[in-house]
Amino acid sequence: MLRVMVWGTRLNRLSWVVGALGLLSACTLNETALPATERPAGANVALDSRPVTDIPIPEDATLDNERSLILSSRDQWTGRIVMKVGQSPSKAFAFYQREMPAFRWTPIMSVQSEISVLTFTREDRAATVQVQSRTISGAIVIVTIAPRQVGQPATVQAVPLGR
Repeated sequence: MLRVMVWGTRLNRLSWVVGALGLLSACTLNETALPATERPAGANVALDSRPVTDIPIPEDATLDNERSLILSSRDQWTGRIVMKVGQSPSKAFAFYQREMPAFRWTPIMSVQSEISVLTFTREDRAATVQVQSRTISGAIVIVTIAPRQVGQPATVQAVPLGR
């Protein structure tokens, strides 16, 4: 009887450990490592391994395949890229604020808060970068790029409240 109880306890522990390992591995099943980008002038990165080439990608970024949607490729894509990065949200925000203009994106506006937002334009496209904290550490960066609406001004005009 004692031998059966000890075996049952060991089996329960083993089942718990295997289950925990399965949960941890499932967290990374839908992620792909992204090669970091360099500024276009000195790009030494193998361009064939990157899904897009017109935005900066931090060194430790992983692509969330389930939440990302890339239509077309390289320098003229439309869609959404969701990345997990090891940088803090404030460092990721500063990275995109500094590096997007190096990729010929013109800053339009930025707001740094719990969910930070940066907006840029480039030729006939607009980009929105959202940065937010991850549960454990690092940040989630969501870059959405779409064609800019035709006939819409590139600048935002403020209208006083109460009118």
